[in-house]
Amino acid sequence: MRAYETQLEFSGKRGHAVVVDCEKPWRFVFWDKAQYVGCVDLGGGVWFTSEWCETNSPNDQHCYEPIMDKQLRWSRVQILESGPARARVKWSYALCDMRYRIFHGDTRAEEVYTVYPDGIAVREVVLWPGTASNHGGNANLWQVAEWILINAAGSSPLDVLRMPAPFTLWNGAGERIDVPWPLPADDFEPFCSHYPQVAHWPMYIGRVNLNDRPNPFIIICKNQALFPYRPCCSCKGDHPYFNLFPGRNLYNIYKHWPVTDMEDFIEWVPAGDDVGRVATHTSFMDVNYALRRSAADFIPTPDPGTTWYLLVGASEDGTDGLELQELAHSYSRPARIELHRDPGEPNELHRGRVLFEGYDYALRAYTIRKQGEDRVRLTMVPEVPQVNPVFLINGWSSSGVTVRLDGRELVPGDYYAQVHGPDLTIWIAGRFAADTDLEFLGREGA
Repeated sequence: MRAYETQLEFSGKRGHAVVVDCEKPWRFVFWDKAQYVGCVDLGGGVWFTSEWCETNSPNDQHCYEPIMDKQLRWSRVQILESGPARARVKWSYALCDMRYRIFHGDTRAEEVYTVYPDGIAVREVVLWPGTASNHGGNANLWQVAEWILINAAGSSPLDVLRMPAPFTLWNGAGERIDVPWPLPADDFEPFCSHYPQVAHWPMYIGRVNLNDRPNPFIIICKNQALFPYRPCCSCKGDHPYFNLFPGRNLYNIYKHWPVTDMEDFIEWVPAGDDVGRVATHTSFMDVNYALRRSAADFIPTPDPGTTWYLLVGASEDGTDGLELQELAHSYSRPARIELHRDPGEPNELHRGRVLFEGYDYALRAYTIRKQGEDRVRLTMVPEVPQVNPVFLINGWSSSGVTVRLDGRELVPGDYYAQVHGPDLTIWIAGRFAADTDLEFLGREGA
C-alpha cells in the first residue's frame, strides 16, 4: 500500500488529490473539489465519507463546516507517512459558513486517517472550538460523523443502493436494525424515536448496503474515552444523539457538495430532479457530541482538543457484517500484552529494556518502547479475538524485521512492516483468539 499525490478526475472535474491505495477494491481519497474531505472510493463513480466536524448557529441559518470552503482558504491535506504497513494522512480545516466567516472567529479541526493493508482506517478527529470572537453565538450542535454516500454525475444512489434496506446498524451483541428506503423520517428526527432500542446498545456499527461493490461502514464504540458525547436530548438516554435524515420526497439527497463550486445557497440544496444528472451526496444519519432540539437544551462546547476515534472503511461485496462486529470488539477490547524479559533482568512493572506503553487507539496499535538490541518478545493474551493486530516499536535501529509467530517465521504477506524514524510498525494478518507468542528481531533490508 502507499499514499501519493496525483491529479484525480471525478464527475467531470479534475483536481489535486491525495490517494491511499491499500490494494483493495476500495481506496481512500482526499480531493480538492471535495475540500479534501476524507472519502472512500468504492469504484464506478461512487464514494463514501464519514463526514467532518460541523456546527450551526441560532443567529443565522448557516452551516459552519469545511465543505463551505469552496475556495480552499483553510482546507489542507498532508501525507504524514507512507509505506507497506500503513499510511497516515492529515486533513486540517476551519468551520466556516458560505460567507467565509469562521464560527467563533477561529474554530478549526484536524483529522488524521491511519490506514492499514486491510483497507480500514482509524479516523482521529480533533476539534478546537474558537475563542477569537463570539460570531455565531451559542452553538445549536457539535457534529462529528455522518453516513454519506457520494455519486458522480451519471450515477444515481437509487441504482446503487441495495433495496429495500440500504442502511444497517448493528450493536455488536446480536441485534441489528435494517433501515428501509425511503428513510422513515418525515423531517430531521431522532433515530431513537423510531428505534428506541439503540439507547442501550454498547456500540454502533453502521453500514451502507450497496449493489455489486464494497459496502462502506463506520464503527463507533460507546466509550466516553474514545467517542465523547452528551446524553441524547430526545429520549434522555445514555447515547449520542443520532439524527435521522428525512426520506420524504428524497429530501436526503443533495447537490451542493461535492464537485460544484456553487455559493448561492443557505444550509443545503436538495437534488430533486437532478438526481443522477449531477454529483450528489445522500445522507442517512449523523452523530453529534450534542444537539439542541428545544430552547431548554443546553449545548456545552467541547474542550479544546476534544478527540473522537472512529473506524472507517469498507467490507467486501457479499459479506454479512459479522466481520465488522468482530473488528469492533477487537478494537474496543485489545489484548493483554505480556513481555518476555531478558535473562537476569529484574521483573519490575515500570522499568526494563523493553516496555509496553499501552494500546494507542489513534493508531490501532500496541505501542512498545525498547532500548539496546532490536529484539522484542511478547505474548498476546486476547479477551476477544484480535483482528489484524498492529505493533509499533519505538527505538528500532535496524532497517527491517523478522517476525516469528509461535516459533514460526512469517513471510511477507503474512505481515507488513516499515520503519519511519525511530518507529517500527508491523501489521499482522489474521484472527487470533488464543494466546499467541510473537518475536520481532532486527535485520537489515526491507
